[in-house]
Amino acid sequence: MTIPCPSSEAGLLKGAGVLLHPTSLWGPWGIGTLGDEARVFLDWLGEAGFTWWQVLPMNPTGFGNSPYQPLSSFAGNPLLLSPGILHNMGLLTKGEFSKARIPASGTVQWGTLLPERLKLISLAAERALNTGLPGFDRFRTAASPWLDSWAEYAALKEGAGGAPWSRWKNAHPDPHRVNVHRMVQFLFHSQWDSILKLCAERGIRVLGDLPIYCSLDSADVWSAPELFLLDRQGKPVSVAGVPPDYFSPTGQLWGNPLYRWSVHRAQGYHWWTGRVRRMLEAFHGVRIDHFRGFCDYWEVPAASPTARDGVWRKGPGRELFDRIMEDIEAPLPVVAEDLGIITPEVTRLRRELGFPGMLVLQFALEDGAFDPAGLAPDTVLYTGTHDNDTTAGWAESTGHRLGFTLDRVLGIALDSPADMVIFPAQDLLGLGSDCRMNTPGTSREANWSFRIPEGSLNDRTARRWRRLLAFRKGLDPGPLKALFEQA
Repeated sequence: MTIPCPSSEAGLLKGAGVLLHPTSLWGPWGIGTLGDEARVFLDWLGEAGFTWWQVLPMNPTGFGNSPYQPLSSFAGNPLLLSPGILHNMGLLTKGEFSKARIPASGTVQWGTLLPERLKLISLAAERALNTGLPGFDRFRTAASPWLDSWAEYAALKEGAGGAPWSRWKNAHPDPHRVNVHRMVQFLFHSQWDSILKLCAERGIRVLGDLPIYCSLDSADVWSAPELFLLDRQGKPVSVAGVPPDYFSPTGQLWGNPLYRWSVHRAQGYHWWTGRVRRMLEAFHGVRIDHFRGFCDYWEVPAASPTARDGVWRKGPGRELFDRIMEDIEAPLPVVAEDLGIITPEVTRLRRELGFPGMLVLQFALEDGAFDPAGLAPDTVLYTGTHDNDTTAGWAESTGHRLGFTLDRVLGIALDSPADMVIFPAQDLLGLGSDCRMNTPGTSREANWSFRIPEGSLNDRTARRWRRLLAFRKGLDPGPLKALFEQA
């Protein structure tokens, strides 16, 4: 990528940011893309005074369209490609460009999008291969450790009508289709590279998101099954999840295959080093999802109907991260997602590694003993995450009995001693529960489908948040309540 991660820069993980996945951007394509809508959003972030943009995993999505069940831990999601940019490159005709437009909708149109948009992206990649694009051969060589396995997997899956790899029988990929999928990834690389250049011009950094586990039906598991706890038929022996928690009385049964850590150790954690290196090429910092799992992880028998019947197993701990830092030869600008049941061992590991942890204000405010002023500075404070209700929805359903309004929650976040504060875009606009991104443990149709209302991030909202963030920086002596009333 054009912009290397400035991991040695002091105070990297500080400031204020907005959590908004690119799929949630507005625009005419049925889904947010890396085109004009992303550029408008970056302009707004700069005008509003934010210095971070946090995204969810940007890999190709599989079951349920969840970015946490990706088809690859390395490849980019083709659905994020902008048809507008492809048209400007001469890779789509005017008619194809016009046909790609989808009537305005407040949600991602997954059902309409998936088959036709992927065909269109494939057509553009075919033309790019025929005409040639500068930089493709260099990209193909540099990315070959993951690109080749992804492209073969994608071509085979395409040829099998989308069936999971466990159903493929002696299949051989079409070499041309393999190369088409390589080109799709180069197009993604190019569009994301342009976004990073715009970020640099506006003083904005991007925080990526690394899910701890891989999907069973993924290029990762298909290409290296020895790294996962699978039986001889390629089925998981046990799967990932968490015990009963805030979100579910039966726990969360994620179903991802678990790692065969002994093999990773024997291979010098090479796969993990490559994965983290890939993330640091694409983002200025990385949130590691379910950091707890590297210390201890919840192992559930594959046949269990819920996550209740699991047991805790020891993870690789510090050995893994020491090896990654040794191979990458740099500190890791990592935020450790340390929510849920956290033991002293998990906290000790995080602190030894120098990773800031997370705190979700909605959870904290439900604990009557929580003191916002006592929050450790090495904390990334969220009003909520992609798995929470919006703060306006939470304030209406839960916060009102505790005396918390939306403005009061935002005020506590802004006044906090945490080094970094991140607001989901829904909270910036006071959107209700119907706009939440995901409800864990459910398969509701609205999950992962939220899109920001067009025109909502405008000059007025930018001015409002610039005043509020100025207060956080100590530039405005006025009381926070008065600032909310002005905004």
